[in-house]
Formats: sequence, C-alpha cells, structure tokens
Amino acid sequence: MQLDPQEWKAYVDFVSGGEWPIPRGFISNYDNWLCRSMVGRALYFREKPEEAMAVLSTVLAVEPSMEKPEANSMSEVEHKILCLRDLAKIIWGFTHNNEAAIKYWDEAVEWCRKWPYNFHSIARGEISYGRVGQLWEAQEQELADKYLHEMAKSDHFEMQQYNVNSNRYYAYKFMAEREHAAGNIQKAAIMYEEAFKYYPMSVEARRNEADAKAQKDPESKYNKCVEMSKRQYLLWEEIEGLRAPRRG
Repeated sequence: MQLDPQEWKAYVDFVSGGEWPIPRGFISNYDNWLCRSMVGRALYFREKPEEAMAVLSTVLAVEPSMEKPEANSMSEVEHKILCLRDLAKIIWGFTHNNEAAIKYWDEAVEWCRKWPYNFHSIARGEISYGRVGQLWEAQEQELADKYLHEMAKSDHFEMQQYNVNSNRYYAYKFMAEREHAAGNIQKAAIMYEEAFKYYPMSVEARRNEADAKAQKDPESKYNKCVEMSKRQYLLWEEIEGLRAPRRG
C-alpha cells in the first residue's frame, strides 16, 4: 500500500502541530517506515483512527531488523509491535470482527516472544493483556482463559533478581478486573495483591503497597491497587547506559 504524497504531507502537518507536536525532522521521510510508524501511532493517539489505519497499513509487510539498537533507542521490533497493537485496536473498534483484529495481536505477541533484548517502550505483558482483553470482549472466554493461564505461568522475567515479570503481572491484573466487574470484590483485591508480586517496585511503591494491604475494606484495597497500577514507578526492564534505581 502506498500513500499519496499530499495525503502523507497532511498527516505529517497534523502530527507536527497542535498540543502534542512531533518535530517534523523525525517523521517527514515517507521512505523510512519508522517515520510512518510514528505518524500512524500519533494519529491514533490523537483520535484519528481512519487516518491512522491508512498509515499503519503501509508497514504491515515490513520485516523489522533484529539487530540490537543503540543505547536508549527503541528497536525496530518495538515499533512494529506498537503498530500492530494500534491496528488491532482500530479494526476491533470499527468492525468488532475478532478474527480480523486478533491476528495483529497474535503477531505482536509473537514479536514480543522473539525479541531477545530489553524493551524501551512498554511491557511485553501489556501486549498479551491487550489480546486477552479483546478475546474476552469478543466472548471468546475459553481462549482468553487459556492465554491467561500461559501468562500467569510465564518464565520470562524482565528482571529475575527483583521478580519482575510483566506477563504474570498483567495476567493477575486482568483476573482482578474481571472479578471486580463480576462483583467479587474480595477475590479481586486478592488477585491484585498477587499481581504486584511481579511489578517493578521502588521504595515508594513498597510504601503504597503496604498502605493497600492495610485496608480492611476489600473495595478500598482494590482501589488502592488500581491507583498503583496507573503509576510507572520504575522501568520494566533495565536499559543499557542508565543506572538501575534503588528498589524496595
């Protein structure tokens, strides 16, 4: 798929302006698929899903490099994963066609599995969490439960010495949210506590965790866990060239 030059220019103009501008020098080269990746994802972030789909569709055939990127840089594989994630969300939002959207989640999860180096953007488990969420919404509960079981048993520890495992965290987070939605508040709180055993915890996070555990009311405990889940206390994976912060 090829975009019209004027169409491409309009998209670049849009994402390089407004409230969250991206410098044109980073995104204007159409022939560089990473520019199309950034523009497409920026369009989706700024609630232009049709335009985002048009741009992101141009990177589907791209085979990303498996070479380790320079220190503190995102890999081509991460770019590909994020494009697939957003395409899956867009297609599901437009069509509610599980078969059409899930193949992009499946491909994204597979790239997460194959990439041997650290991620610089999101947690690997967040991609699996997105796939399970769509399956659950599509009423494919049996398959969703299968993947949840696999996530909860994942042996991929981003930081073994700190027990950090994003797949396990997101598996228990999803189960907690599901139990809460079903009205099983106490079980939901217990599941969220289990999730945080695998979260990258700073000293501050440990204090917040202790506060959550001290809550007598299950709903209050659950809500404290939700607040914690919205904060990224530490990176999920060590990044070369950056000193690892102290953990609790």
